[in-house]
Amino acid sequence: MAVIKRIASKATPKKIYNYLTQEEKTEEKLISGLNCNADNMVNEFNATKELYDKNNGVKYHHVIQSFDPKDNITPEKAHELGKELAENQFKGHEVLVVTHKDKEHIHNHFIVNSVSFENGLKYNASNKSLWDIKRESNRICERENLKTLDLDHRAKERLTSGELRKELRGETTWKGELKECISFAKGKANNLEEFQKCLKINFNIDSRVTNKTISYKHPERTQSIRGSKLGANYDKEELLNEFTRKEKSINTGETSRGNAPNVDWSAIGDNVKGEGNRISEQPSNDVIGEIQRKVQGVKERADRATGEYEEPSKAVEGKQQSTERENGGISKGVHRQSQSRDFDFDR
Repeated sequence: MAVIKRIASKATPKKIYNYLTQEEKTEEKLISGLNCNADNMVNEFNATKELYDKNNGVKYHHVIQSFDPKDNITPEKAHELGKELAENQFKGHEVLVVTHKDKEHIHNHFIVNSVSFENGLKYNASNKSLWDIKRESNRICERENLKTLDLDHRAKERLTSGELRKELRGETTWKGELKECISFAKGKANNLEEFQKCLKINFNIDSRVTNKTISYKHPERTQSIRGSKLGANYDKEELLNEFTRKEKSINTGETSRGNAPNVDWSAIGDNVKGEGNRISEQPSNDVIGEIQRKVQGVKERADRATGEYEEPSKAVEGKQQSTERENGGISKGVHRQSQSRDFDFDR
């Protein structure tokens, strides 16, 4: 499916241009300009702002269209569809369209001048305009027999622009940690009571349920946050739907491996004590975060409690240790690289 993300920036267009046009990421035939010359995009963006005396505030809007690797779309085809999307959605604005092929997922970058060259009006970066972009992208993908984006009226992932930038850089946010823990607990519990107990015992996350909502309190935060603020997958309605589906599955004898009933969280909690209450002792930009290790540890204890744990062979253990050492080196390298660049939107 083509996933759409949008970021507004006050940075100079030259920086993003230099990042997007790197040879290791794209090639000349995958760089196009709409209502501007791609090679002269920076000067034309600035000239339009000068013409209408609108040099302050947001300089451009950055939209990313990412295709599912399973679609097997070529960079050339993705670029063609990207240009079509730009023509339909950014009328009256200068746009740079660049297709990146350096990742498993082919993706388009759109740099949209914040000021219209036709009338000097600012681009309306509202929720409606973002919704329109997603709808148009879906229309094009459906025509090309590509997977489409689920446009459920409730956002499954709700992020601020700052949180989006962090996630694009591969950094972990406190909301991301909450989501990891909630997803784990939802998969192991069969009702709200078990779910809340799992969160509290294993991650020291308090939760409060009302008639219509559920809220969570990250152990490092002073205030709670509603599940709906994290996304539709984390609100009370979705939790109850998940438990209902699980109950039907159990009644029909189709219980999945990860949804074993009757987990004794109190017994598992005794093993967790002493590990500390803080979820993330590692820096937020550590690629292999503490939260993943803790979730995995709790998962193994839960599987042991239900008899589902499989002890890995020594050969597998050796391979895992080797992989962890390699990942550790990669993690440090990625951190150094993210510090040395102003942009890295493709992670």
